[in-house]
Amino acid sequence: MIKFPYGIADFLRIRREGMVYVDRTAYLREVENLGDVLAFLRPRRFGKSLWLHTLATYYDLRYAGEFDEIFGGLAIHRRPTPLAHRYFILQWNFSRVTSRGDVGAIAASLRDHVLSRAKAFVSDYRHHLSDPVETDGSPQAFLDSLLSAVRQTPYRLYLLIDEYDNFVNEVMARDVATYRALFDAGGPFKELMKSVKDSTEGLGLERVFVTGVSPVALNDLTSGFNTAEDVSLDPSLAGLCGFSEAELRDLLQAIAEERKLSPDQVDASIDMMRIWYNGYRFSEDADDLVYNPTIALFFLKNLYRHGKPPRALHDENLRTDQGKLAFLARSAAGTGVIEELAEGSGDIEIPQLLESFSLDDLTARLRRDANAVASFLYYMGLLTLTDTPGRRSG
Repeated sequence: MIKFPYGIADFLRIRREGMVYVDRTAYLREVENLGDVLAFLRPRRFGKSLWLHTLATYYDLRYAGEFDEIFGGLAIHRRPTPLAHRYFILQWNFSRVTSRGDVGAIAASLRDHVLSRAKAFVSDYRHHLSDPVETDGSPQAFLDSLLSAVRQTPYRLYLLIDEYDNFVNEVMARDVATYRALFDAGGPFKELMKSVKDSTEGLGLERVFVTGVSPVALNDLTSGFNTAEDVSLDPSLAGLCGFSEAELRDLLQAIAEERKLSPDQVDASIDMMRIWYNGYRFSEDADDLVYNPTIALFFLKNLYRHGKPPRALHDENLRTDQGKLAFLARSAAGTGVIEELAEGSGDIEIPQLLESFSLDDLTARLRRDANAVASFLYYMGLLTLTDTPGRRSG
């Protein structure tokens, strides 16, 4: 029986329960070599959380004795790196931070999340820490206390931040003034990320990996978190998240064997996914397109269960973010680009994809520059890099 991990981002569960896993562990070495503080951007539901769980499992000191069981048969098992299972792992997921209310309410939610993860961390590593860790003060006090305890051990800390810009992007689309307050000097988001930056300067926080959707918040943090290297468009990581067409065909072949589907049905399914879901190109130097894994698994799971593709080919869990489109549509340039894409051939030419822009850049350019609008739509997952006219993302 084939188990498809639709909606599941827990690497350990996928491996232990024998679910379908398209091996991405070869990228562990690549990411490790790229740098110590990295940011990686991809559209919603594109496998970022699963990658973070993979990082967490591989580097977590607690799983050193289970390396063969968890990673057996995978690329990294054949050639592990020296840093495997050498870290304490601290995970934050900012999709759990509210975007509603004023700055005080958002700051309280951010603090509550960080401190809830602090308590979980202390519980998880209680047998590895000899010194007490502060879990009731400010997030900054927690980091200071945690790193003091970590430095008494032979290990160091690896911080993984998922959906770093989730709540701030929601705030930006709803209330620009509140958004700016989060990033002002003394603003709660800037202060937290500044603490992260300061902690990497010889205090025991050795590695940081951050995922999100757009580079806007990274730029607005300015000196608060200017040590992060954005590796989103690095050609070596173009296939890190998502399925290639060859991988989809392999999965379809496995389904065909169990469900007794014909080769023509496999070909028809590939053609249907190519037409409906298209593919993404995450580097100008990348030849292969990758398909959103969430929508691909939605299709494959339905095909496996019912012997035919889903009746509704669009997954409702991937509905376009109307709030961010409304934010863009408040300007003439934004409205113009959206109308051109909706009513025209589906392609738009811009001088280059903007890899870095702040809210001020974006709102200023929205009045006159389609380049910024198209770039923002790319990061949202509504456009992709292409040399083929009319090719939009899936």
